[in-house]
Amino acid sequence: MSAKKQSNGHFYGGIIFLVLLCSAVYYSDSFLRSFMSVNETLPVKAVEIDGAFKQLTQKQIATLAGKLVAGKNIATLDVTQLESRLHMNPWVAQAVVQKKMPDTLLISVVEHVPAAYWNNKGLYDAHTRSVFYPDMSSFNEPLARLGAFRDELAFDVYQSAVEFIRLMRGSKYQLVELYLDQVHCYTLTLANGTKLILGREGRLASRRLKRFLNAFSATGLNIDDVSYVDLRYDVGFAVGKKDNNIEKHGEDKNVISKEKRTESAAGSKKR
Repeated sequence: MSAKKQSNGHFYGGIIFLVLLCSAVYYSDSFLRSFMSVNETLPVKAVEIDGAFKQLTQKQIATLAGKLVAGKNIATLDVTQLESRLHMNPWVAQAVVQKKMPDTLLISVVEHVPAAYWNNKGLYDAHTRSVFYPDMSSFNEPLARLGAFRDELAFDVYQSAVEFIRLMRGSKYQLVELYLDQVHCYTLTLANGTKLILGREGRLASRRLKRFLNAFSATGLNIDDVSYVDLRYDVGFAVGKKDNNIEKHGEDKNVISKEKRTESAAGSKKR
């Protein structure tokens, strides 16, 4: 009987101890949360900025961070708000904010690296495969100008430009602009302003560019006198001169005819 009472005493004692322990944990946690939520307890005092910048500056990022988080409690701070504000700058490709207790924020920023102009108002980043629209007033890098009727086509146009530049390597011609219109026709502009109309489809356009590179010199024409070369034919091409004349050239690379500018063909059907 005595052993049974002793066992019950241990049981009830254990329950009381457990209740007291849970109460202590609860009130300690509540007190700690309340203490930690006071701004003066763990205020943000410093930021460390990591990144290689050409268009952005550490001062810009630090100033923005200071306005948003200076003095706020680092323990309860929502860093996603600062990340969102950083991403509002068009030059920011990626931004990550981390806490370094007790009082420092680590800000890592990746800046967009433009590979080409896009539609005269924006830039294309080949690494992120994205178009972005920063303030262009102070940007004047010697990049190729690309464009299309939709931003979603930027990657395809860029890839085509890379291929065309590769094909032109070693020649006297330089690509400065490439545009894809609404019927998916590529028009390539050379450094002297002459336009090469390559037509649709990347592979066909590449073959037509090769035809131009191999055959144009045999025409005896000065490229600086040429407004455009229309290569949208199975064979040959048409040359629109700056004096508004058109010269047609066939497979034998000799001049077949010369006439005032009209819609005409040189060889087979345009594509």
